Amino acid sequence: ATSMAHMVVARVSSAPCKAPGSRRSAVRAQSKAQQEADLRQTVAIVGAGIAGLASAVSLERQGYQCLVLERSETRREGGTAIALWKNAWRALDYLGVGDELRNGNHPELDSVELCAAEGGVLKRFSFDECNGGPHEFRGVFRKELLRALESKLEQTEIRYGVGVERVTTTETETGGVVLRTESGEEMRCLAAVGSNGASSGLCGLPPTNYAGYRAIRGVANFEGEMPLPSSTVRQVLGRGMRAGMYPISDREVYWFVCFNWAEGDGPPMEGALEAFRSWGHGVREVIEATAVEDMVASSIRDRWQSPLAPVGRGNLTLAGDALHPMTPNLGQGGCCALEDAVVLGRRLGGAAGGEGVAAALRSYEAERLRRTLKLTVRAGVMGSLLQIDNPLVTAARDAVVSRAFDPSSFLDHTNYDCREA
Repeated sequence: ATSMAHMVVARVSSAPCKAPGSRRSAVRAQSKAQQEADLRQTVAIVGAGIAGLASAVSLERQGYQCLVLERSETRREGGTAIALWKNAWRALDYLGVGDELRNGNHPELDSVELCAAEGGVLKRFSFDECNGGPHEFRGVFRKELLRALESKLEQTEIRYGVGVERVTTTETETGGVVLRTESGEEMRCLAAVGSNGASSGLCGLPPTNYAGYRAIRGVANFEGEMPLPSSTVRQVLGRGMRAGMYPISDREVYWFVCFNWAEGDGPPMEGALEAFRSWGHGVREVIEATAVEDMVASSIRDRWQSPLAPVGRGNLTLAGDALHPMTPNLGQGGCCALEDAVVLGRRLGGAAGGEGVAAALRSYEAERLRRTLKLTVRAGVMGSLLQIDNPLVTAARDAVVSRAFDPSSFLDHTNYDCREA
């Protein structure tokens, strides 16, 4: 059996992250045969990120026993913040953590500023000008979201330090899957959900595609006045470069910069940021108010996954970035992972028997990819346009944004309600 040094049992009444080894005596009292029998009725979730923990919460609501397997030794505490739009809050309310996060000192933002790196504000508009209101947008620390989701798990076991090497489906009447861990252990479960990121190889999907640019993200802390209004999302557009920021508390501002770069290793952090230090609109201030060790750099990638192409097989499926990696230009990657969890639970809630589980998973995949392919393409095209470095084209872009941009459809993609899918 997997070493109990890596076992954590999450319960609502427990602390957010129990010490390794909790409930050892109870587990040891179970026979190996009993443990194996229990797993055969369990949904294994590979990855304890947003998609993984949200899926566990959603499946628990439908009466499923879940087992979450996380490769890292401890709960994920890294990353910066996540943008949560109206569609994500609908999912969070369904999962039971919406109000808890709303009460966490995260201001609700209500307007957007689009600025020129070498000029002034090109366009300022309110969310009230966008179709489908009222809208809701807040930024939340990723680690805070993970803790909130974990706190809702009453029966789900989370095992840290367990990487999954592969998942195979079985050909029995009731279906099922066999997971093989990196340590060589095999687990037979009812079903498996791969939520282990964009590079997941569990279903053999094509690799992601590099979008041609990189991003650096961080959270700046201000003791005094912040460099932008407390209710505003700001984007600053340059030539082959751009930046963005928004407050996530009364003292903290989430920010990002994007810059064109050939595929491969990125430049040193300080060198990449140097060109942005001369920018106005608060860009210089947020960079200088963030320690380099607290910044996160990454290449921007996506995959345009058709809903007509096969994804999972048998009782195996994917969720989150493993299913639909997209560029961050719409702020929808994490939002869609939360939607995945709700739709997955609702589909499996109506499944009966092994064949019912497999059919429910195919229905879930088709629904989610119909939704996310459009977002992935839109985000990818938007990113390509925003990263253009031709000065004539960027001058024309700025003129169009300033004089002709209509924000009415700016948030159309957030009107989706996963609770009805």
